[in-house]
Amino acid sequence: MEFNILICGVGGQGTILASYVLGNAALKDGHKVRLGEIHGMAQRGGSVVSHVRMGDEVYGSVIPQGKADIIIAFEPLEALRNLSYLKKGGKTILNTERVNPISVSLGECDYPPIDEILFNLSEKGKVYHFNATEIAKGLGNQVIMNMVMMGALSLLETPIKNETLLETIVSVLSKKAEINMKAFEAGRKKMENLL
Repeated sequence: MEFNILICGVGGQGTILASYVLGNAALKDGHKVRLGEIHGMAQRGGSVVSHVRMGDEVYGSVIPQGKADIIIAFEPLEALRNLSYLKKGGKTILNTERVNPISVSLGECDYPPIDEILFNLSEKGKVYHFNATEIAKGLGNQVIMNMVMMGALSLLETPIKNETLLETIVSVLSKKAEINMKAFEAGRKKMENLL
């Protein structure tokens, strides 16, 4: 068994925390786990990519190109940048809230239209898209967007049991478990409407 999840976003969106939660949940369920991270200028809104690999024959921490079963993208352009990791027929969970890279903010290039991004993603596999940032804001804190996305993930087939994922969120985020559980449930509810 091998299962690969790639989480991508920009600095400050909780990409690394989400991968830590997933990795710990997979360990609790008895899977061998490898985690890898690639940081851009994370504190300046740069790209952050986390690789979560599960399986008995998984040795490297970076997912090979075309081998990710699921991409969880906290930002649309980051999904496009990392699309080469997704296997044909894989799944993408996409937060549609855009964060302009510096090059767009400076007027050096244009941000592609969301329809174009969705089209490119759908050429590779199934795309579930919604504005997770708005859901998190509605709960009082946009920082919990990552747990909204974890809730959405919980409805897709992965080697991680849903109960284990919930227990891990509570243990890792113990001081803020209640708000993060609300975010998780909101993500599940939104994903139920998309399936």
